[in-house]
Amino acid sequence: MKHRIGLVGLVAAVGLWTGADLLACGDKFLVVGRGTRYQRPKNARAASILIYANPSAGLPAALKSLPVESVLKHEGHRSTTVETPEQLSAILAGGRFDVVLASSSDVPAVEKLLGGGPNAPVLLTVCVKASGSESRESGRNASCSLKASPKADSLLEAINNAVERHHQNARKAQTRA
Repeated sequence: MKHRIGLVGLVAAVGLWTGADLLACGDKFLVVGRGTRYQRPKNARAASILIYANPSAGLPAALKSLPVESVLKHEGHRSTTVETPEQLSAILAGGRFDVVLASSSDVPAVEKLLGGGPNAPVLLTVCVKASGSESRESGRNASCSLKASPKADSLLEAINNAVERHHQNARKAQTRA
């Protein structure tokens, strides 16, 4: 009899000891010892970026020193690169992009394809050559967002600012509608 009471007491103690986790009403992920991450994910402002690397404009040579696609992927952005105007028009017609990165000499052609809608991507320009008539011409069309051979920090900062502008434009369009 003494052994039965001891066994029942042991089973009751073990049941009460493990029962605290069983009374959590489905919130099992909050049990002590299981980590919950509260950091902001990298892709909180993930953008879809289109890079128009026209070889005649010199943008690929300006971005050669920086592994653009790996830098963007590390921050959670998705990038697509095109080289010809035909590829650019086809991909803009079929896809949705937040930012378009292009050379300052390609600005008029790209702006014509983008249109002026509220959900249109934001155009980031890279000044490839800052001398002669090209700099005066690009100064009239659009201000350069980045200088030639940008560093990773300045590229990411310009892209983050452009993504913020794109989200603001989308919010304004929603409030108007």
